Amino acid sequence: MKKKLIWAIMTLLFVISGNSVSAENTIDWGMKLSLKGELPGKWKGDNISINMFKPGMGISIGAVADIYLGKKFYFEPGTSLFYSSYYYKDLIIQGVDGTTDQRDPKLTKYGLEIPLLVGYMIDLSDRYEIDVFTGPQLRYAFAGKIDIKKEIINGDLNDSFDLWGINGQRRFDVSWKIGIGVPVKTCVLSLEADLGITDLLKNDISFRENRIGFSIIKFF
Repeated sequence: MKKKLIWAIMTLLFVISGNSVSAENTIDWGMKLSLKGELPGKWKGDNISINMFKPGMGISIGAVADIYLGKKFYFEPGTSLFYSSYYYKDLIIQGVDGTTDQRDPKLTKYGLEIPLLVGYMIDLSDRYEIDVFTGPQLRYAFAGKIDIKKEIINGDLNDSFDLWGINGQRRFDVSWKIGIGVPVKTCVLSLEADLGITDLLKNDISFRENRIGFSIIKFF
């Protein structure tokens, strides 16, 4: 059901943008850099809610196309490479020899994200405006790991901390992005928030990732 909804949204946005571009013929291309605060949600299940993680940081860089739709609306698809990290909270892992332990290991991911945003330009005066935008963002993690000391990882313990294993996380993620931007000459500075939609865990516990960030787009 979620996949059908995502494809329906993508198809609708591309049809709208295609019809508008032929009329307006206005497309601006740019590079986007984002710095993010990673805010992992709680693990939730039957009558339980566990704050399993501490916040972390992330970064992404890529390209966007700003497609004018008319009447101050625009469609802004993009693609970026991302890096994200956050930490376990109050977790102590003890080695098989009983003498080595590790506290709050870091979880890291690398991958591709594709935002599909629709925005609206609000004129504050003859010289100033702000942009408000929203839309889905698709994410796929190419690689990821939990940073654990070599002295601790051994046999079954190694399998338990496989990020993509049977009891691990899903690589594909969908979030809903909202934000506000301020054009400054050939750049746009924006504050953004990603609200997690996809349940990333492959078991009876649910878990979603959220993030807030600051972005700059340089148009050419």
